[in-house]
Parts: sequence; structure tokens; C-alpha cells
Amino acid sequence: MIYKKRNKPLMLIGLESLIARLPNDHYQYSRIEEDLRKRRAGFAGELNFDKYINEFRPTYPMALMHDVCLLQNGVYFQMDSVMILPDRILLFEVKNLAGTLRVKTDPIQFIQEQNDERRIISSPLTELDRKKIFMDLWLKERGINLPIEGVIGLAFTNELYNENQMDIVLAFTQEIPIILYNMTIGVERISRNEMKKISFEMINAHQEYNPFPLIKTMKMSRGEIKAGVICQSCRTGKMQWIEKRWICITCHSVSADGHQQLLSDWFYLIDTKITNREFRSFSMIADRSVAKRMLKKSGLLMNGKAKNTFYSKE
Repeated sequence: MIYKKRNKPLMLIGLESLIARLPNDHYQYSRIEEDLRKRRAGFAGELNFDKYINEFRPTYPMALMHDVCLLQNGVYFQMDSVMILPDRILLFEVKNLAGTLRVKTDPIQFIQEQNDERRIISSPLTELDRKKIFMDLWLKERGINLPIEGVIGLAFTNELYNENQMDIVLAFTQEIPIILYNMTIGVERISRNEMKKISFEMINAHQEYNPFPLIKTMKMSRGEIKAGVICQSCRTGKMQWIEKRWICITCHSVSADGHQQLLSDWFYLIDTKITNREFRSFSMIADRSVAKRMLKKSGLLMNGKAKNTFYSKE
């Protein structure tokens, strides 16, 4: 049973808003664009894993949770997926890496070869070993003693060379359900109800990293962020509010609620609250009354009175 589904990571959502509002010649543009590319690829790999694992119908009870982040000894550790079985816990680390992969041990090395380039990348083997240690400590603090095993899922159909035997399963994501089907379940250590209880404890303890507002996280200034309602059709023009609708000055696309994405961008990037003046400046609306109506109908909460009025999500 799936107890926790996967959501789009907040950092990915924020970077998508940020890249759309940064000038192309911004000194951090290339770095942010590359970070965004990697995060999109990582999330796509996780969704690919979900597609196959969601088809898995075991003959034994299991509890599955996607994207779990826990705190142990002051350290956050995030797991792409966690599966609780009657005799053990499986931690899944999903990688979406193109090219040829070579895995070496003693010392552990994960080598990616692509476009005539060869580079050593951060080893998911080491990442999983670290997470297994923290998970074991987290469980034992709650009186739970279960063996923990790791599985690395490769979402890309790579050419793979695994030079040594490892304790961790390394497989393509489409192979993982077959591996699980063929898995032998040992002596039952926990009941179905205990599996459910552990799942809810993990979900209640889950703490997703919140990077908003991004200009604070990334040490940027408000002036570096482009203002204006961005056209969702051409992405190049700023929209103007004309006769109760947004019209793109570049491609002439029309929108009734283009300011909703602008408000989302504000909360992702700039601040946790917004005033009428700030909204008018960011949306390039001159009329205070129009701005007030938009803010009231936006679903935000209104706080304060008169000149001290501001709007927030909570």
C-alpha cells in the first residue's frame, strides 16, 4: 500500500520561477539553469521509478512511501522512497544518469562516461550507506529494530559495468518490481499493523526543506528579479491589464488570471507577504482599486488595516 505519494520538490518549483524572472545575462543564470536541469532530470527519474513500482502487487504486505525527509541528531536525511516489509526496510535511491556507468569498489567510485568525457560523480552507494545509518538510529530511538537494505534504481537505460559484488542492489528501475517479486520474505519481525504504525510515524516526522523566499536562500536582491506578468504562451513578453484581461504585447495571447502565477512567483522568490503597493509594482498595474480587487479574489488572507494591510498565504 502507498502511504505517501511523491510531490514536485519545492526547490524545483522555485527554480522554475526564478529562471523565468532572471535576465539571461545575470551572473548566476548559467549556474541556476544547470541546477534546474539536474533537478528536473532527477525528478523525472523518480517519476519513472514510481511508474514501475506502482504496478508492483506483492503477495506479502508492504508499506511504501515516496520522498521522505527525516531529522536525526540534527541532520536531515532524504530518501527517494522507503518500503517497509515484514522482515526489513528497503531504502531506494533513484538516479537519472545518461551515458556509460562504471561502478568500482575499494575505493568506491561511480564513473560516468558521456560524449567522450569521463568523470567521477557523487556515489549513490555512499549516499545510501549514510542514509541507512541515520534510518537505523531513527528507528532504534523508537524501539524498532529492523534490518535495512539499499536499492539503487537507474532510470536511464545505461550501459552499465559493475566490477565488484556489492551489498546494495543496483538495477534499472523497470527491473526492480521483478526483483521484489522474486524476493524471499524471511521471519516476520513486524505485523501489518506495526508496518502501518511505522509508516504514519515517518509521515508525521517528514520535514520537507522549504527554501522560500529564494532571494534570501540564494543571497540575491529583489532588484535582480524581473517584474511583470509573464505570458505563458510565448514566455517572452510582459502582459498588460487592458479591459479586464491580461494581453501579451508580444504574441497577443489573452489571460484572465495571469496575475495568479505572478503572485506565486512573489511568494516563491521575494517574500512571505505582499502589500497593495508591492503588488502594483511587481505586476505593473497602476490602479490601486484594480490591484485591491485582484488581491481580494486571489485566495490570499488579508491581514492588518488601512495602510498596514498586507496579504499572505497563511
